[in-house]
Amino acid sequence: MTEMSTPLIVGLGEAMIRLTAHDHAPLVNARDLTANVAGAELNLLIAGSQLGVRGRWLTRLPTNELGTMMRHHAQSFGIDVRAIEEEDARAGLFFLEFGATPRPSKVLYDRRDSAASHLSPDDFDWSEVLDGARVAHVTGITCALGPQALAASIALMGAARVQGVTTSLDVNYRSQLWSEEDARAALRQVLELTDVAFVAPSDLALLTGHTGSVEELARRLTESFNISTLVLRERTDVVMDELGVSVRVLGNGDAHAQASGYVVDQLGAGDAAAGAFLASMVRGDSYEQSVRYCAHAYARMLTLPGDSFCGSWHDLESGFTTRRRLVR
Repeated sequence: MTEMSTPLIVGLGEAMIRLTAHDHAPLVNARDLTANVAGAELNLLIAGSQLGVRGRWLTRLPTNELGTMMRHHAQSFGIDVRAIEEEDARAGLFFLEFGATPRPSKVLYDRRDSAASHLSPDDFDWSEVLDGARVAHVTGITCALGPQALAASIALMGAARVQGVTTSLDVNYRSQLWSEEDARAALRQVLELTDVAFVAPSDLALLTGHTGSVEELARRLTESFNISTLVLRERTDVVMDELGVSVRVLGNGDAHAQASGYVVDQLGAGDAAAGAFLASMVRGDSYEQSVRYCAHAYARMLTLPGDSFCGSWHDLESGFTTRRRLVR
């Protein structure tokens, strides 16, 4: 398959520098921090790139070493970076404390007024950056960064609709970034332009403003916004050091899969799952296959440090195991 015939996913959003305390130390006592690059849309593009899909990342970056670090990280996975470079801007940061039962893990954001929060609907020639794309993807995280970033997300999705490109939204609600009321009002605008939506069960009540069964709320959401494919991801506790995920597709199809993994690092699992689903979808797999890959990518990502997926279709198929095994 030539590069131009390889499916292309375009994602718009912010990446940040993740600073993780060592050895499950509380942040207040931490003396050593490990730096990684993280960002929901970029994480998804990286997962797709590992599974043979091209990725194009639209963002704003500060013209300093941290901006260069983020650019190089994306490019190391083969991502086509289309970034507006901003002088005297800052990179968003977040600090991560890994908990251990009964102490929860914690995230502390330091992202106000970051370069990516200045994303604007005038930043890109949408027709040009979407040329050849199969999917355009945004998340509720970028939409929460401010009115202009929300407008940029809407502009990308609207242009994608005009060009016949499938549109994808991962709701990814973050209570530290905005209220439920603000999120509902903003995300409903994006949902009007969405073909594929990734949601958690709690997102259904948030977006519809109603209570009820998951099936009832999912039907209400898909019918209200004419969403063709609703991907419902739900975390489930398995044992103390293991997490499970249940993935269902509702809408034009109906499929279900489950998987679980030993937790090394929880972050980025949902992004990897969405990336695997979209990569499977654009290569023409059935809903049953795409849902299974989605669940397996989620479980595999739990076992990996950092936010960037590492794996192949083999790792999500015959290489996926539910028991400890040594390959040698």
